[in-house]
Amino acid sequence: MGAHEHRPVELPGGPVNAEGQTVNEPLLGALMGAAINGCTPCVDRLLEEVAADPACAVRLVEVSRLTGLRLNHGELPGFMTDDDDVSGPAAPEFKRLVRAVTAAEPVTEVCEQMTAADRRAAAGYAIELLVGQLTLANSIGFDDEETLAQMCCAISALLVEWWLSTAPMARREFTEAWEQYVFGHRAAGLPGNGVNALALVLGAVLHHQARQDRVSVQEVRTLVFTRVLPVLQEPEQVGAILSAFVAPPDTDDVTVPVKRFARSNRDFLAELCTFAQRTITMHLKDCPHGLREQDHACTLAHRGPALDNSAGAQVAASPSAGGRRVALPRIGYREDEPVEDAPAGYGADHTWQINTDRILLQRWDADIARWNETISEESSISEPNYQHETGLETLACPACGSRGPFLAEGRWGDPLTLHCRCGVTIMSPLDAPPDDLGRRLLKRLIWCEADPAYAARRLMPPLTRYREREHQARASSWYRGPLDEDIALAEAIDLSGDDLIEALAAVLKPRMPERHGGHTLTLLLLQVLEALSAPAVRDTADGRELADAVRGLVTDLKTENERWAPTREPVVDRLRAWRAEGGPQVWQDAWLRTLEMADRHFARNRVGDGRITDGCAAVALAQYLLAREADTGVDQITIDDVRSLMPPGGADRNAAEIPRQWGARLQALGHDLDDTDDAVTRTWRHLCTESALTRGFEALLGERSCYRIHFRNT
Repeated sequence: MGAHEHRPVELPGGPVNAEGQTVNEPLLGALMGAAINGCTPCVDRLLEEVAADPACAVRLVEVSRLTGLRLNHGELPGFMTDDDDVSGPAAPEFKRLVRAVTAAEPVTEVCEQMTAADRRAAAGYAIELLVGQLTLANSIGFDDEETLAQMCCAISALLVEWWLSTAPMARREFTEAWEQYVFGHRAAGLPGNGVNALALVLGAVLHHQARQDRVSVQEVRTLVFTRVLPVLQEPEQVGAILSAFVAPPDTDDVTVPVKRFARSNRDFLAELCTFAQRTITMHLKDCPHGLREQDHACTLAHRGPALDNSAGAQVAASPSAGGRRVALPRIGYREDEPVEDAPAGYGADHTWQINTDRILLQRWDADIARWNETISEESSISEPNYQHETGLETLACPACGSRGPFLAEGRWGDPLTLHCRCGVTIMSPLDAPPDDLGRRLLKRLIWCEADPAYAARRLMPPLTRYREREHQARASSWYRGPLDEDIALAEAIDLSGDDLIEALAAVLKPRMPERHGGHTLTLLLLQVLEALSAPAVRDTADGRELADAVRGLVTDLKTENERWAPTREPVVDRLRAWRAEGGPQVWQDAWLRTLEMADRHFARNRVGDGRITDGCAAVALAQYLLAREADTGVDQITIDDVRSLMPPGGADRNAAEIPRQWGARLQALGHDLDDTDDAVTRTWRHLCTESALTRGFEALLGERSCYRIHFRNT
């Protein structure tokens, strides 16, 4: 090998950079080989060529920067970025490009704006530093342990996901805010639904706080993450932190577009800062260690167990002097305010101690809601398998998972204190508002202890409200009978026996203590079943009244369903029944063609108010009339021919005249309008009733019709 020939050393990155520009890899390989061999003449000559090619100069800086990160546990030394740092001799031009890479600026464009001499200085320092870094790495190796930046990004992702999972309305608000910038997102190439972007911004601020507090990777769980709240109130400061944040390289697909979009759109950055504040505030509010402490400084160590638990259990990290306490899980749970004041005969200072086998709660499930939303947006799913978002479940101890027994303690109106047999105390915050879940739950437990019949009495108001809403709906023009789910449930309940509990259990098949999903009536009857299963409740006057009310409601729903049963019949089934009544061949052909059209347009429709079925019958009759009068087959009749039978001004203006005209034409064809054995005239007489012909015709073929029916051959 000649004195000026060096084995090339390939640099990572590929032949094209992130901005789509070609990188001269052979040139960089030759330069790297010469530099490793210490050949100054070749290095000087090749650096001149690199300086003339901005893409090559940038690649050298990028590789040097990444190597520095691997040698310095994910952090960039000050001498590589800070112009005021005197710990190293880095060229200012090199630092400028490193900062541009970190900030996700269009670094090649920045490099192009530099003079050839500036690029030469940046490239010269980059190759010198890179050779030194590789020499050091060869002796001590690279550090592949998790970095502080990685830890902060992972922690922020957990914090954000916990918040969005336990606060469903927050997720909806965040999604709506994210969608305001949808066009900017697409232009910037931002992936996903925004959660990664929010986690990145929060991770950058947490990393900044960790470095200020000199928190190492090993000590990161002691980070007081609530101290970032003042920073998040200053979007400009957050923008500077985000720009300088050396994010983990494996997050580049999110980091680069987020940094670029945040730099160009300050409103977007301000939105992310607002949601990051709310994320931290929620964790501070729900930290178990803060239940009895004012201005508690919440740390990651406190939140760790809750974040690691997929169920979101609020478990304290360690015991305190007052015993181990956990927060009452309350996100998504609902408990109505008791309908009665405190039980009589007990003083305001009376402290209740109540043993309860289990506590039944109603809960809205955010995970199921997200699943339903996902499948509703999936166009490939023709029949989405939606699940019930609301369900009943028994309260589980956040520490051990036990669903009872518990010892409830407190006075009327106090926050709830609940003791589990595992030794953990489950508590509401002492400053909880009057409508707090724990306060209401304790009131319910107190009443059930003072008077077991209350378990039945408390269910009468929601049962009454349900029945009142059902009866109010029956007066509406849109009402077509009870809901399908309510009917299926009511029809399955056998009221012929004396044991209502057995009848309800056979249909509901309760899955408690596990979650049992359902709609309003299902959940109401599940609570009735739970209450009346206890003889101490069932055998009281209130228990018997509740049982009678349930029987009355179920009977009423069955009766109403029978009244509306004809409207629930599928449209196509009703039409097939009419065709099956017989008639001449042309009439059968007209029905067959109409059924083929209905199969395409109304396969999933039910009879409802009858307009669709009446309209289809009118279309069949119109085809029959036109085909007989023209002495041709119905396949020659077009939809426009059928539409021509509706006179100018629309069918509504001729509600009485059109049936008479059609009757006269039928008579001219030889039909006796009074013949009850004639299938054609039977259909005509049906269409004459209550303007069925004109209403149906207008629904299917009128100018304002939402249907665009057609025949296959038209």
